[in-house]
Amino acid sequence: MRFIIAGLSTTGKSLADLLSEEGHEVVVIDWSEERCAEMAESSDVLCLSGDATKGQVLEEAGVKNANALVAVTGDDSDNLMICMLAKEMGAKKVISVVNDAAHTETFKQAGIGFQVKPYAVVARHISRMVSQPYVKDFISFERAEIFEIEVEEAMKCVGKEVSDLGASNGMRVLVIERDGKYLNEGTKIAPKDWLTLIVDKKSTKKGVELMNKWFTKGQD
Repeated sequence: MRFIIAGLSTTGKSLADLLSEEGHEVVVIDWSEERCAEMAESSDVLCLSGDATKGQVLEEAGVKNANALVAVTGDDSDNLMICMLAKEMGAKKVISVVNDAAHTETFKQAGIGFQVKPYAVVARHISRMVSQPYVKDFISFERAEIFEIEVEEAMKCVGKEVSDLGASNGMRVLVIERDGKYLNEGTKIAPKDWLTLIVDKKSTKKGVELMNKWFTKGQD
């Protein structure tokens, strides 16, 4: 597959490296010749120095044959312009980083897929790590959050069945994994089990309270 990334921000570089490592054809556009040179020296990614808001530059990058264009510059107006132009020129899909959450409605109205403020995602991850140390991994979506938890000795959930955890309170266990095998909901939870949970964002507070109840250590 062919991908075009507009902007050699930290996010742009990481994304380019990831897609390239997976065997995709990646073209990066950035106004800085220096950043392009550094990227070209350290990877197999094709780097073009230029202004991605210009149709000629997008054409040179092969936007008509791109499976997707991703705009990750630090300027929302540039990202919007790049995505709209890429759509007009034939890119099958366009996605943008939105640096200011106040601009999300504009991107929605333009029919552009977006991810708000990568640094906010990092902040949320850190927040979970410090406030809920039992959470080993975490993904945030628009309507829900998914948590991966490793059960430890003395957690209050040990010996309980999934139904005992109270899934109706905005939290639901999706998967129980033990020694690489997925278990049914009737299985009693044991140390070293891995649980994957989903929490509805409309009831985040209740869901978090429920997790804190069952995944902290101590007696009821």
